[in-house]
Amino acid sequence: MRWIKKITWWQLLLIFLILAIASMGPQIVKQTMYMNSWDVPFHLSRMYELTKGFENGKWLPDISAYTFGQNGYGVNLFYGYSFTYLVALIYFWTHQAITAVLAGYIILLTTAMGLNYYAGSLFFTGGRSKLKSFAFSTLYVLAPVTFGQIKVRGLPGELIGILLFPAVLAAFYAIMFTARKSWVFASIVSTITVTNHVLSALLLLIVLTIMFIVFLYKKQATTGKLWQLVKAGILTLLLSAFYVMPFIQQILSDKIAGANVFFQATSVWDSISSSISNQATLNWTAIPVGVFVFVMSIVVVLGLLYTRSFSNRVQIIGGWLAVSLIAIFYTPIEILTKTPLHVFQMMGRFYPIIMLLGLLFVIEGLERFSEIGLLKQKTVGWLFVTGIVLAIFSAWKMQVTTYYNGGSANIANYQVGKKQLPKTVSNSDFDYQIQHYYQLPLGSKDYLGQGRVKFVNNYQVGSWGDNRDAKRIYIDGKLSSLQLTHKGYVFTVANVPTSANQVLLPMTNYKGWQVIGANNKILPITTIKGKMAVDPKGNRTLHLTYHKTLLHRVAIMVSAISVVALLVVGLMTYFKRR
Repeated sequence: MRWIKKITWWQLLLIFLILAIASMGPQIVKQTMYMNSWDVPFHLSRMYELTKGFENGKWLPDISAYTFGQNGYGVNLFYGYSFTYLVALIYFWTHQAITAVLAGYIILLTTAMGLNYYAGSLFFTGGRSKLKSFAFSTLYVLAPVTFGQIKVRGLPGELIGILLFPAVLAAFYAIMFTARKSWVFASIVSTITVTNHVLSALLLLIVLTIMFIVFLYKKQATTGKLWQLVKAGILTLLLSAFYVMPFIQQILSDKIAGANVFFQATSVWDSISSSISNQATLNWTAIPVGVFVFVMSIVVVLGLLYTRSFSNRVQIIGGWLAVSLIAIFYTPIEILTKTPLHVFQMMGRFYPIIMLLGLLFVIEGLERFSEIGLLKQKTVGWLFVTGIVLAIFSAWKMQVTTYYNGGSANIANYQVGKKQLPKTVSNSDFDYQIQHYYQLPLGSKDYLGQGRVKFVNNYQVGSWGDNRDAKRIYIDGKLSSLQLTHKGYVFTVANVPTSANQVLLPMTNYKGWQVIGANNKILPITTIKGKMAVDPKGNRTLHLTYHKTLLHRVAIMVSAISVVALLVVGLMTYFKRR
């Protein structure tokens, strides 16, 4: 594997691109997506909504007008969308929705391998650091759970959180425990994570807090390192302000329903079974690390116990891995449901911790085998190649089973009422399916107003396909025959009785809504039972538009200026070094 020492960045990225295309090959050829769960149309609807915003001249649309019941659900106020935005742009330019999604995945996998390779260079040391970084980046990104996410979720922000988890931690590790100045890199990968998946950002915050405590305990804190951490935090906030600030403002300004309060435990035996079978279906009762990491972890433990040659680095990683496994598999989930951590809902979401530590344990353990002469360096390299090949074959198996063999037994039969919905979607029927089958009027319900969402035993109740709540308009407390219509992102209620004192609309009163009556007069808005209530003041027609708040507009400017400044400084530094 001597070639890895001489490889350039462009050659490395080309290899990552080839691996990404190869791993997605069967689905690229088929050009379809399986509607394997409600998550798939949910995320596809987000892409569709962004694209419709582009068509209407709204390049940063906040509320929905064409999806999620067409009643102004604040999908982009609460769900990170930076990756989905990229895919929506491709769809907008090509008019091929599924092709845009698959192209987005190729870009994501390639970028994630590149970022994690650089992250590996911040963690690994020694003459074979490049080989270990290459093995780490490819084996982590191409792991079975990645394609389980792709198969079951469809454009999930969670996948981005999983893929960049090591890069964020490695960047902060370098700041705290080495002499590397990686605060800019830490800010960039943290921003990507935050603006795509809030739960992944929360998971990272928990792990980083533990790292910081160890950092202080080991007395490695210096003024320079602490200042780097402060700068990383500030730059992350500046870059992600366009999403973070309106998210916080909307959460604090109105009473939002919130997520289900439950916790699903992981199963040790299901985790072993899924790892050995080298696949992930994301039922969240298992943490599948893949057959290579699982088997090689056992080999490393047995080999080092036999030779009694544990290095300090392997002992530390192995110790944290053991603690993490015990905590994740055996923590009483009943306790977590009574804490703010209930938002994770499933212990399987702690997967990145196990995969990261497990892979690091394998790589450093095999390196130790090489150092003591138990394995040749060339053999270690070929073991890594074997792991990559297994990952790609696993990806192919999942795709072939789904797209060429008529589906698989674990694919649910999703339908609305007694109406069975199509199982696959392609470029040709994408628009029709999104408009007619997958409006999801209640969205995920998490960010609808309290009082609008019914909870039974702390679990949201109601069919996602039920469009009644998304359409009903009440006049003075009584159900009316009026309809909420929209032209672009302007919503209209016509033929309101002049005697009406209150119009209760099927939309959440997010901060930024404005209702206009005759003569462009702004009408007062209140919130009743989680919905927007308007006093029409005799107006027979109401026009509703959503406007970004002042804080939101300022936040966008801050992020835009920060990005431009970062690019300018980066280019100046690059040319200065040349």
